[in-house]
Amino acid sequence: MPRPVSIRPIARRNHIVVTLAGGMALVGALVALQLGVKLPASILLIIGISLILFGISKWLEPEFSLHFDERGMRWSLKQGELFFNWNNIIDLTPLHINKGRGDIELHYIGLKLWDLSPVIDTIPPRMARSLFHEYRSLLHVALVEAQMRQDDTSDLQEDAEHWMSKNGEKVTGLKGMFAARLAQLKRYLGSDLYIPLTSLDRNQHDFIRFFRQYRAQINAESINE
Repeated sequence: MPRPVSIRPIARRNHIVVTLAGGMALVGALVALQLGVKLPASILLIIGISLILFGISKWLEPEFSLHFDERGMRWSLKQGELFFNWNNIIDLTPLHINKGRGDIELHYIGLKLWDLSPVIDTIPPRMARSLFHEYRSLLHVALVEAQMRQDDTSDLQEDAEHWMSKNGEKVTGLKGMFAARLAQLKRYLGSDLYIPLTSLDRNQHDFIRFFRQYRAQINAESINE
């Protein structure tokens, strides 16, 4: 079996530098205040506080965003994590829309699954809430895509309050709303979940190539057993 692999996200790489830059800006603000230069001091103070807060937010992110092993793929956020068995993953694909002037790639890769139910059953509520709000921008993208195709967009205009699984189970509450949002997005964007490119450790095309090669090794080992 291939060795387990953990992905350190690009978004977390510069958290130390950003935090130190914020600290240096605060020191510069204090020096400027001592010299009586108030306007530069105020600007440096705002910059320093902003950089430190941004750096701290990056410190709070998980050290590893994605993890691959013989069982499947795990996606970690600060609000929780999701695990996907290999037999439930169809593919990872680039995400793009057509705006009439050619394809425009979005800042996500699409995860396609055979069955969404295991995700909805196991997703932590905080993670579901965070992704529900984050995907609001993708809902706008789906609306643009639907309008380009001259599709009916009435089901994109409001949030559904429940979702029906493949087994006919009705899911309500926060998880039901999140699952319904995913169903809306899948109809127009084609994937079940959307992983931001900042969660990767390389460009999306290289990462997708790595993912497919890793899964191919898993499948090959499974056949040989």
